[in-house]
Amino acid sequence: MKKIGLYIHIPYCKQKCIYCAFSSFCGKDGTIKKYFEKLKEEMLCHKTELDGKTIASIFIGGGTPSFVDAKHIEEVLLFVKNEFNVQKNAEISIECNPDSVSLKKAEIWKKCGINRVSVGLQSIQDETLKLLNRPHNFSDYKRAINVLKQAGFSNINTDILIGLPNQTEGDIKKTVKALSDEGLTHISAYGLMVEDGTPLKKMIDSGKIKTISEEKAVALYNLTYNELKKYGYNRYEISNFCKPGFECKHNLNYWNRGEFLGVGLSAYSFLNGTHFENTKVLTDYLNLPYKKLNEEKETIKTAKEEFIMLALRLEQGLDIEKFNKTFGENFLIKFEKQIKKLKESNLIRIEKNHIIINNFEVSNMIISEFF
Repeated sequence: MKKIGLYIHIPYCKQKCIYCAFSSFCGKDGTIKKYFEKLKEEMLCHKTELDGKTIASIFIGGGTPSFVDAKHIEEVLLFVKNEFNVQKNAEISIECNPDSVSLKKAEIWKKCGINRVSVGLQSIQDETLKLLNRPHNFSDYKRAINVLKQAGFSNINTDILIGLPNQTEGDIKKTVKALSDEGLTHISAYGLMVEDGTPLKKMIDSGKIKTISEEKAVALYNLTYNELKKYGYNRYEISNFCKPGFECKHNLNYWNRGEFLGVGLSAYSFLNGTHFENTKVLTDYLNLPYKKLNEEKETIKTAKEEFIMLALRLEQGLDIEKFNKTFGENFLIKFEKQIKKLKESNLIRIEKNHIIINNFEVSNMIISEFF
């Protein structure tokens, strides 16, 4: 059976972070029960499409999935296991914020098969957390990690942000050491994105917040990489680091162009060679019949572009032989000029029949050379 991933979007939050551009809401608690009913209805609409497929990973993201009552998470996972073919040892992850983690919730998550937890920390500096409108402090985070361990979780990720206002090299070093001291198996270090329409963008435009320079952001990324490496965390994707054997299988499926079904508000899918997405309007999702939006059949051109873009994000790089077999073309001949230019600039190397980026801090520029 073909293996796929399943993403379940939970759009509810206690409060909205100033940088967040995802489909998430606070103050909509009264719609939670109906939302989970609609999730089940939507999944049944994909019953035929999932025939002959095995769900190898499930990722419950948001929003803040830990914000909702754990019984909703338990019920939706039981539904998935009853209605679809879920791999016995499937990786099942849930995102959470430190303030909404309790021992009762964690024990229910563990009981219903969740075996990986991703904790949104972002910063260990309480002043920065307050600025970002995060609903927790660093003490809440340490308490949450202890609770998760008490419930039996050993595969724990933490998200942090790089390029925050006033962030220093000292902040990065303290953060990495603090997370390493917690014995985490995985750390995701994302560059701060300033998205249109967010409070952060408005605050920057009005001069209330000053961003750091691109050069400093690059330096902080490189420092983060070196510090994480020092504590035994291997980079396997631009923003993701782990102890050996703890790569996120769900995300690796994305980066290796595997198929996945996304359910819930604004969720995105790639099934049977077709990309499609869901509505971003909560009232439409709750009240209208399910309908795929923006369906687009993959073409050879888009498949090649996606293959290159995703593969070059990985530490192992782009598998030349795999590209050649997939598309019936010789990568080294097709992109001879680009490869020569990038090699001469020491931006890429060819190692064990893989194209590997040497400077991830300029990865977007490198990748764009192939389009």
